[in-house]
Amino acid sequence: MEKKYLHKIQKYEDMNAQSRKRFDIVRNFVGDTKGKIILDIGAGMNPLSAGIEAKKIIRFDGVDEYSPDICGDINKGIPLKDSSVDIIIAGEIIEHIYNTYKFLEECSRIIKKGGFLILTTPNLCSFKNRLKVLFGKLPEYCAEPMNYEGFERHIIDFNFETLEKIMKKYSLKIIKSKSNGIVSHSKILWPAELTPTKFGETLIIKAEKII
Repeated sequence: MEKKYLHKIQKYEDMNAQSRKRFDIVRNFVGDTKGKIILDIGAGMNPLSAGIEAKKIIRFDGVDEYSPDICGDINKGIPLKDSSVDIIIAGEIIEHIYNTYKFLEECSRIIKKGGFLILTTPNLCSFKNRLKVLFGKLPEYCAEPMNYEGFERHIIDFNFETLEKIMKKYSLKIIKSKSNGIVSHSKILWPAELTPTKFGETLIIKAEKII
């Protein structure tokens, strides 16, 4: 079966408006990285950690062609020691993973107390998706049937409450949340600054490991 890859090499200035906004918010959430160890999960060819100055950056991906520091199946766990990283960046990856509980448990296991998980995922309950469902349409980017198998297909859909509930189970407390605005055809129709997180296109979350 032909492999299908989602990521393509793309410079920041070539990203569409909603992708640039997501990138900017994630980088803002990362904060001070001096002396920190960062794990970038699903880094792909355009890592969200690119250009960050830190003690160490570990890039984990399932595609060997992307030359990650760790290549493996995230569904099988994260091959790092307990409390070994300060920050995890997981951009647009959790919706592709079979067991959300196991993934967040693994993230919590390897994050040091006081460290952070920064996560982004499409919002099933965005304003646009609420309208689509109202008119009998499937939400955009939802886990719909596909006629092929590949890592880029969505397995599970999320809203804010679902993520918050599971994160609490593994001592991950959401301390910041934003979206990249109300979006249609990759264009921002309503700015992120005026959009409540629960209505935005993408959920962008920063959670602290509290225990």
